[in-house]
Amino acid sequence: MKLMKVLAAVLLGVVWLGMPAHAQSTNAFHTDIETFEAQTNLVIVKGFGTGGTVSVGDSILTVRLKESFSPDVNGKWQAVVLDCAEGGLHQRAVIDYAEIDSLLRALDYIRSATYDVTGLPGFEASYQTKDGFRVIGLGSHRQSAVQTFVQFDGCARIPLDSDQISQLRSQISQAQHTLDELKSPK
Repeated sequence: MKLMKVLAAVLLGVVWLGMPAHAQSTNAFHTDIETFEAQTNLVIVKGFGTGGTVSVGDSILTVRLKESFSPDVNGKWQAVVLDCAEGGLHQRAVIDYAEIDSLLRALDYIRSATYDVTGLPGFEASYQTKDGFRVIGLGSHRQSAVQTFVQFDGCARIPLDSDQISQLRSQISQAQHTLDELKSPK
């Protein structure tokens, strides 16, 4: 009987000790630049700048530029960071440089989609980055225009009108152009 109690206590202790390690493994980095920046035993240089802003109701979407490198290893990682601030709420998504072209194509498609993109009465067109940032278009035959939204991972959708989607696309495109200039030899 005592042996059973000891074994149960040991088993409970093993399960209890294993739980924090399991919970930590869910915080994995989604982007290449975040993975690079998490390395240890290297000098990591992080450059940053602001690309522009888009006003969306009470929210402000900010496009930021990000560049990281280490003098210890070859290579440079670049990204665009989208921040959304509304009151005390702050949302953020990191978009690796390699994802920018497909995000721009998705913005173009979704902002030009019409309700007849499918023969069915309604549709949702969406695009998602590695970090969970989504661009969404919703339409139906009963609406004359497609509703567009952006959404940060796990947060509510933020509605954008056609001008705001165009501004966001322009800001991201300009950020990509600025990052391209940084790659050019001087």
